Amino acid sequence: MLKLIELFTLGLFQFCIVRQGEVRIIERRGKFLRVATPGVSMLLTLWGYGEIIGRFQISEVRRDADGAIRLVPRLGVEAIPTRMQVDDYPKESVITRDNATVFIDAVVYYRIVDAERAVYQVQDYVGALQKLVQSALRDEAGKYELDELLTSRDKINTSLRVSLDEATDPWGIKVDRVELKDIDLAEFGRILAEQRAAETKRRTEITEAEGQKRAAILRAEGSRESAILAAEGQKQAAILAAQAAKEAEILAAEARATATLKLREAEAEGFRSLQAVFDGSERAASLLRIMELQQAVAVSERMSQGNATKIYLPAEISTLFGMIGNKLAD
Repeated sequence: MLKLIELFTLGLFQFCIVRQGEVRIIERRGKFLRVATPGVSMLLTLWGYGEIIGRFQISEVRRDADGAIRLVPRLGVEAIPTRMQVDDYPKESVITRDNATVFIDAVVYYRIVDAERAVYQVQDYVGALQKLVQSALRDEAGKYELDELLTSRDKINTSLRVSLDEATDPWGIKVDRVELKDIDLAEFGRILAEQRAAETKRRTEITEAEGQKRAAILRAEGSRESAILAAEGQKQAAILAAQAAKEAEILAAEARATATLKLREAEAEGFRSLQAVFDGSERAASLLRIMELQQAVAVSERMSQGNATKIYLPAEISTLFGMIGNKLAD
């Protein structure tokens, strides 16, 4: 009897052991039934209610003997890992914002938080995650120039983690970390040479421009200094000429004044001599008057110099002639 019960029980139920860090999908009639957690799980195998363990296609990341990384498809996988998965994907060729081609090797740390969605929402979540990583690397690298890509790894890692976590959330996958393991500068030599050539050209152009600017400034300053010196020379020459003319006029005026003074002194001395000779006689007074009139005539002649045709004589000249006539009659 016990044997029959045991056989009946074994035919009605099936037991499976789920290891720690894994889960299994239990299906009934081809539909999802439940998730078998670590431990012993019992499956009802009665006809019409048969429960089976789901089997799925999940690729595996492998590294060959030569170090190459490739994805190997696996069929009929029953165990779905819930522990942290670390996948090192093959190097991906990307182009930076300054058109530099580099190869980036990324490592992704992720966990399955919902096994149902991981196997039913996407076919082969490992392969799908690889495609997402490739696309995210291309998009992210295109935002940076080469030098920024080399110095901004932390920023790129964070951005990749956020974008991948959002993209894989419908699949029940949690991306905890993304690391850029290696950046292979395939064209680093060419790019570096081009950058150095561009920098050298830029510096040469700057030096030439500075030289031309300095030469233009010096030419302008030279022209300005020449104009200033010429103006100063003309100014000094005009000042010296004016001073010379002024001094000449002063000297001429002084000479005329001195001559006039000497003449007056001589005339005065002559008058005094005549007065002494004639001793106050009328003849002496007449002679003195004649001399005064002579001086007046001389002044009138100087006033009439030039193109004038008339000579002005003092009114007393007629009186003088009358006096001379009277004296001669006596």
